[in-house]
Amino acid sequence: MLNLEERIARVWHQEVRPLVADAYRCHSTGTPRAAIVSTWTAVCADIIHKLYQLAEDGDGTAAEVVKRIEAARSKADAEAVKTMQQVESKLLENALDLELIDFIEHRQLERLKQDRHLCAHPSLRPLGDVFAPSVEYARAHLVAALDALLVHPPTQGRKAFDRYKAHVGDPSFVGHADYLVQMFAQRVKASAWKQILGTAAKHAMLELEVPEDIGITATAAADRHAVCLIAFAQHDRDAVRGAVTKAMSAFNGLPIEQQLKTITRLGAFDVFVDALDETVCQQIATYVERRPVSSTDVSGALEPTVAAELALAGVDAVRARIPALGSKFAQLNPKRQASVIERRPAAYFTDFLAPILASARSWRTAERLTEMAVIPCARLIQPEQLDGILTAWAENEECREASGMVELAVTFWKQAPQLRSHPAWIVFVKRVRELASDPQWFQYEDLAAVIDYKDGTNAS
Repeated sequence: MLNLEERIARVWHQEVRPLVADAYRCHSTGTPRAAIVSTWTAVCADIIHKLYQLAEDGDGTAAEVVKRIEAARSKADAEAVKTMQQVESKLLENALDLELIDFIEHRQLERLKQDRHLCAHPSLRPLGDVFAPSVEYARAHLVAALDALLVHPPTQGRKAFDRYKAHVGDPSFVGHADYLVQMFAQRVKASAWKQILGTAAKHAMLELEVPEDIGITATAAADRHAVCLIAFAQHDRDAVRGAVTKAMSAFNGLPIEQQLKTITRLGAFDVFVDALDETVCQQIATYVERRPVSSTDVSGALEPTVAAELALAGVDAVRARIPALGSKFAQLNPKRQASVIERRPAAYFTDFLAPILASARSWRTAERLTEMAVIPCARLIQPEQLDGILTAWAENEECREASGMVELAVTFWKQAPQLRSHPAWIVFVKRVRELASDPQWFQYEDLAAVIDYKDGTNAS
């Protein structure tokens, strides 16, 4: 037998729960007519609360009904009663239109509605007989109302899916994870949720074409769907894993460059990385090893797409699946390494920071390399690495005596709270002052002030 007490405890709206409890008490005490009337009362109250919720979310149909309800409540006269009767007569149709229920559930609740009329108005029965439902019949109505409507939040189907697609194409798309989960995961029917996940996974992984009237490119759409997919994993990781797995067969058939583009987009998403096929990873690794690293101009800068791909070396899970990314990064010259690090700072890259600083051959280059690589990785540097980085900085004149580096040293200290008490900072200030060609310049006074360095001692 179904446990009605547990179901009643799961009723979505707290103000509807006592009404459902009334219906259950009537059923338990052997008054089925009262149970049916109370069940219909709970259904009406529940639909009205959900209409208010949907109206707040911007649904125009719900807003129109809410407007009529508010107008009736503001008068509380005979005309208001008539208005509410009209509203009540259309509530099931509204719920069906708004996809709060499907057509089968609508049929079940319509029967409840008709039986409520028979219970409340016995004169409706032919020959004046009083409608006498059984206790089991009343219980069946209560169970149907709970299963179809009362225990569910204001979820929607096709409308929710259409709203999701519109949101992805909206110029004001932000992609806040909590909002995405609340609007498109918690308030949708199971069928719509599955469709949303499938769409997000296919666009994020396959970069499908989008209609021209959307106003964004296929790449931009794929990036947004990826943001949504990652957010949805916080809500239902297993469902997201299923959607990713389902789209993986199509992903495996993409050209390698397109696969790399997708991995760049989803490389930090462990569900996607775990689902990658080992054979595909081996093929991509061979491609990465053999592909020459070309530049876009005479400065030798990396192509943006190549830099983005090699930045995946900083993602441990991706590098484990495609080791060639790490070896290819290590082969780059320091300037190119810095351009890669700038795209995706990671702990893996911190071992390369000291050689990058040591490679600087001009003041401006030193400043740029520090801004691109050292500052972005500051929070990721381990204490045992700091001495080598500061030593490379101090021993390279182009770093030590660049005007911008004096200020960047303070920025480095501020951006690395885990390193602020490290003695290497004092050693660094002493060393740059020893090596200064002019005691009036490049004394790093601001850094000395923040570390409280005075006369060769740390006053703190």
